Amino acid sequence: MANIYRTALQVQDASNPSGVILSLSREILPGIQAEPQYREIGTKYIYTHPAYILFIDKLASLIPGVYLHETSMQVADAYEACRTFAEGLEAVEARKLRDAEQDEVAF
Repeated sequence: MANIYRTALQVQDASNPSGVILSLSREILPGIQAEPQYREIGTKYIYTHPAYILFIDKLASLIPGVYLHETSMQVADAYEACRTFAEGLEAVEARKLRDAEQDEVAF
């Protein structure tokens, strides 16, 4: 499964709303729904998930002439959370890759 947090950060440079929507539908939502908290909380978990917030904010920014004035720092907090989680998952992925390579050498 894709690192949805990394994807949420990368989409901030997107300019094609169709691509953003497809990525949200095919990667982000299934990734969120795979998390244990989703099974416990349900749909409300999606609405408060940092990756979802960044995707929705990006979609809104792609509407010409629309500017969302956000004072709660929710988007900034979501960005920071995604950055932190993405780095953590990358470290886990690197560790798994390194361990797999070591296992191959051992045989």
